[in-house]
Amino acid sequence: MAEQNLPSDLSVSEKIGATQPIAGGEEKLSVPTQSFSAFMKPSASPMETSGKAAMVSPFELMQGQPPLAQAPSIDTLLQQINSAQSTAGDIQSQLATPDLKLKASQKYLLKNKLSDATEHLRSANVKMGAPVPEEVQVSKLKGPLGKFLGYLTDGQNQLESAKKQLSDMKEKGESMAPADFLTIQVKMNKAQQELEFASVLLSNAVSSLKILMQVQL
Repeated sequence: MAEQNLPSDLSVSEKIGATQPIAGGEEKLSVPTQSFSAFMKPSASPMETSGKAAMVSPFELMQGQPPLAQAPSIDTLLQQINSAQSTAGDIQSQLATPDLKLKASQKYLLKNKLSDATEHLRSANVKMGAPVPEEVQVSKLKGPLGKFLGYLTDGQNQLESAKKQLSDMKEKGESMAPADFLTIQVKMNKAQQELEFASVLLSNAVSSLKILMQVQL
């Protein structure tokens, strides 16, 4: 029956051909000329064989290079304090803007940012062993912006105390453990971020007030 399904020009013997016999010597495998250890060694990359510079890993690039971030020290902490004092001065000038009015949402954010900055600075003073100035009683201050000036004054007092402590340590040649340096630096960074946020918030409020005054004129 199978022969009837085949094309007329193809027979069963032509479709299923006999297996070709293996010639003499072909059943033997060639013996490798290199040892296994030599075979496992990585060969030269195409970049090396072509005469071009080889690729360098990031770890190799870092060898012999200076560190990307400077380790915290008394000088770096003093720089942070000076920067924070400059930002606090800007905030004080902005709060002194005549007829400055803030929205409820702006007052809420400003209060949180200034109080958080003060807490970070107070914690940094405790860590470095600096005298912690007495907290300003914000609740006793009058006026819509009086409380903000109280938080700001408290923060400036903390900064001045920290600056004096670090200057005395530097003059006496004293130092702190690297972990303490790092902890104080982190707290200073957080305080600086809160102050910068408050400065930007007030700057926008002052700009809006100036635009409104120009429109009224």
